[in-house]
Amino acid sequence: MLLVTEYFAPHPGGTAVYYYELTRRMPEVQWTVVARRHPHAAGFDRRQPFRIVRTPFLPIPKVRMVVEWLTHLLVALWITVRDRVDVLHAGQLFPVGLAVYVVHRLTGVPYVTYVHGEELTTLGRRPVAGWAIRKVLARAGAVFVNSRFTWGQVRGFGVPETRIRLARPGVDLVRFRPTDGAWLRARYGARDNRVLLTVGRLIPRKGQDTVIRILPEVARHVPVVYWVAGEGTQAEQRRLEAIAEEHGVQDRVRFLGAVADSELPALYSACDVFVMLNRKTPDGDVEGFGMVFLEAGACGRPVVGGASGGAVEAVRHAVTGYLVPEGDGAAAVRALVSLLRDPESRERMGEAGRRFAARHAWERRAQRVQAICALLRARHRKATAPRGRLVEWPP
Repeated sequence: MLLVTEYFAPHPGGTAVYYYELTRRMPEVQWTVVARRHPHAAGFDRRQPFRIVRTPFLPIPKVRMVVEWLTHLLVALWITVRDRVDVLHAGQLFPVGLAVYVVHRLTGVPYVTYVHGEELTTLGRRPVAGWAIRKVLARAGAVFVNSRFTWGQVRGFGVPETRIRLARPGVDLVRFRPTDGAWLRARYGARDNRVLLTVGRLIPRKGQDTVIRILPEVARHVPVVYWVAGEGTQAEQRRLEAIAEEHGVQDRVRFLGAVADSELPALYSACDVFVMLNRKTPDGDVEGFGMVFLEAGACGRPVVGGASGGAVEAVRHAVTGYLVPEGDGAAAVRALVSLLRDPESRERMGEAGRRFAARHAWERRAQRVQAICALLRARHRKATAPRGRLVEWPP
């Protein structure tokens, strides 16, 4: 099988993790991954049991998309023909999906595509991208979606339910579990404060700005600091820092930047409550699921999320944490303060989060994807098998 994707580990972000976890949990499949170049990929790629081909990335608007699309197309076509690929996988609908679609039309090899939610609510609005997305969805043998929310978005593009398959993100239960986080609390100077944590890119839909704005009210009830882990543009970080200064909580907010994968379980364990007040932005960007809620739960931490997009499927309200309506700052304050003040509730919801996370093991997701791809492979081979009576040679 051949996966073509913009993002693949060690690239940060849930999408890259999603594809890495799926591919590495199908050891009997001969995978080739075509993915965007990453500065730390060389050592990572050598350690993998499958082949990874890295394509160049030009940080030049407009030119980048054309060059990257053409590269994906040519490399994917070459590998498909040379290796006799059985099933193609499009990691994104556009422009990667369009490249896979063209390879399919040229070779007849079936393909599947993955939808994470935000690409339909943002790119789907644009004329050219929307046209391409409909083409890709129409010919896909299966469309894997990460939540019921995304399922509904795909149905809105005319895809019949018989071709939509639910494949929610999972969690590595060996890696993410309660561990010692005291050393990180010491490193970042938590002292006697309660710790709120967000892990995610610095982008508006993640809602770090919302947490900063309500932090003064939370701090009125309980001593608290807020850790923000994740990278983003300098402009976005400056915007968040300005909001913290404007609300007088610059001393309570700490931007951790990119956190090493090896430190993530300890980081989750070091916090008292994981919070991500995700929301739908004016341009349509929305959280398709929220893998970080599962990771925090697996580490035994209660979570507070926004009742937006697919996050409602990653948090069990009043069981593993709380979901608060978009824009309801008062509800967010009540949820956070109640948890920060009540260690018994934190422990109870943290334990429930661990049980909930255990139902989302990556192995289950990989088995589901592999089984569906095996059906596509069998159908394709049957459809392309030579017709007529077989004659042995020599007689």
